[in-house]
Amino acid sequence: MTLNQNNQSLKKWSTLLSNFRLPQPSVFHQNTSSCEVREGVCYEESTALGIEQDITEIPAPVQTVTNQSMPPNLSRIYFDIEATGLSRTSHILQLSAKMDEEMYNSFVLPSCQVTPKAAEITGITFENGQLLFKGNVMPAVGIKKCLNDFISFLDKSHNNVIIGHNICNYDCMVLYTALEKCSLLDKFMTSISGFVDTLLLFKSSHPGLSSYSQPNLFQTLLGQTYDAHRADEDVDALYTLVNKTVVDNCHFEKTYLSKKFILEKYLSMKELQKNLPSLKLLVDNKILSIGMARIVAKSGLSLKHLKLAFTRNGAKGIRDIFTESSGSGVRVTKSQKIINKVSEFLQTL
Repeated sequence: MTLNQNNQSLKKWSTLLSNFRLPQPSVFHQNTSSCEVREGVCYEESTALGIEQDITEIPAPVQTVTNQSMPPNLSRIYFDIEATGLSRTSHILQLSAKMDEEMYNSFVLPSCQVTPKAAEITGITFENGQLLFKGNVMPAVGIKKCLNDFISFLDKSHNNVIIGHNICNYDCMVLYTALEKCSLLDKFMTSISGFVDTLLLFKSSHPGLSSYSQPNLFQTLLGQTYDAHRADEDVDALYTLVNKTVVDNCHFEKTYLSKKFILEKYLSMKELQKNLPSLKLLVDNKILSIGMARIVAKSGLSLKHLKLAFTRNGAKGIRDIFTESSGSGVRVTKSQKIINKVSEFLQTL
């Protein structure tokens, strides 16, 4: 698949995530106004005034996906990865999965160095083109072969639910980043139904524990220890832990996350990474808190988009794009104080 085809595939999934609903009469005018700001009804006038722009359209807000209920007759796939760092864009070093008694495990040659912290946690290092685990050379493959083999493993069963510990915030983001880079995201999406994050699962099934790290759960609930932070060992331990201590299926239903829900989280992470650096100027000048800047960035807006909205319709342009409908709420905020601060600052640029 070419890069262009991959981008088209990702756009297709992004489109599927959108909830297209007719606006209610009470919000129709506001939606029309924000649409005009985004699409540039006033662009010709701005150009005539000598204001040059390298973008001509502001992206529409992401429409929040409602999580779906867990379908019946799912195949449980226990899953874990180790990676080059703690960042959600880190490279995969090891990927393991287990379905019933069948295990998939692969070590991966990374395209970057392993951070000291990751090496300390996992015992995996990358030296002279070789992958080592506690000093021993491990047979390793390229990331694309690893991911293709993983998808082939998934295709042995149907209605797959991926089960892993804290995967919603970390493992899935690292995995999706690798899948997109290898043009395999679309193929992977057809092989799964959804996810269960066992961090949420155990908080539901065993409330009130002092720690929900997987090694501590294993010690607390089973009275045993295991070799943690090696993906295949983690998968085996999680398989045992879940099957011996979570007996009520309702906890799976409560914590099930659809594949569209996780994809939206991934796309939101990409928007954050792309747009947040441009908003540093607003944070440094105390116009936005870092938390609010993250909300702005995740909504698909960069500083250039804010400048363009202000150029087109002043403070009202900022208010229109900040308050336009996004899921059950607004795109950024209704706070007039924040809108005014942003508008006044943009006036000085």
